[in-house]
Amino acid sequence: MMGTGRSHGVASRPELPVVESGDTLEIESPMPVGKGLFFLLLALVPLYAPYDLLFRVRWHDFLSVFFLFAALISLGAVALSGVLVWAAVAGIQSRMRFGRGCRRLTHAARAPVMGTRTATSPLDAIAALEVEKYDWSEGSPGADARTVS
Repeated sequence: MMGTGRSHGVASRPELPVVESGDTLEIESPMPVGKGLFFLLLALVPLYAPYDLLFRVRWHDFLSVFFLFAALISLGAVALSGVLVWAAVAGIQSRMRFGRGCRRLTHAARAPVMGTRTATSPLDAIAALEVEKYDWSEGSPGADARTVS
């Protein structure tokens, strides 16, 4: 197992929190700050629709079909921006737990939009654990872990 003090060739990235207690080993993976800022900036894009459809156009008849259609599109755009801001603030987390006593690997991923997904498999069924590292143009590098049965 990797120690928490070793850098493993990536000097600019802090290690993932690894907690070993009793019969379990947990690896937490919170969402990087750069990805949260990306979601926050992406939330600004849909807000152009209400500006362009409601504020820039000088509406004289608010009971027309065209105004109601523009208001419906604007409401959807504001809702989408709200979901993206929520995703940026709440973040996406994943956790891998290796249980020595029960000989199981549990992977849990949590995000505001999808809720919590949990997958459990016995350690005996896992032939290998592959880790693929990748670099983002913005923010810290990331990694994907995959089990091979």
